[in-house]
Amino acid sequence: MIIVHAVQKLLNISRLKPALFISKPGDGQEMHSWYARLIATGFTGKFLVMYVHEPSLLLVLTKGKTIRGTLPEFCNRLETLLKRHQFKEAFIERETALAKEGYVVSKTNSKSILGSMNAITENIEITCRDFESYEDIDTGYIEDIYTDWLTRDTSRPYGYRHTMDFWKEKDALKL
Repeated sequence: MIIVHAVQKLLNISRLKPALFISKPGDGQEMHSWYARLIATGFTGKFLVMYVHEPSLLLVLTKGKTIRGTLPEFCNRLETLLKRHQFKEAFIERETALAKEGYVVSKTNSKSILGSMNAITENIEITCRDFESYEDIDTGYIEDIYTDWLTRDTSRPYGYRHTMDFWKEKDALKL
């Protein structure tokens, strides 16, 4: 099971009430907590839902505008993304199985994640305008850009890390 921390606009559009409790991760589950928000694509009435893993900032994009409508696609895209970036097979199987078990929706509670999401959102909205139509938006291409995203991490010597550095340290990648 995963927890989706959704911004208020996405909660309203999805017509969901946030849970008052926070679920615990399954045994050995690394991808339990996800933040979600709506992204305008520049195409009338067409949106993306961006899911961002806390704390690694790994990003999954789905076409649509509600949590219920995009969660099945999220699970499929997550599996594809993990395979594309050489995560270990056992890790992929465990995390995708746990994600498919279900979800709990909650409000956001991390200002630092929201700040990072705001910066990413602005860039994605600009990138979407490079595509000729909504159907042409290559979400995999955009996700790949952000696997190399440089983020603030005060525990590191220079204060920054790449998104994939988090997963290297967790020994989740094939090397």
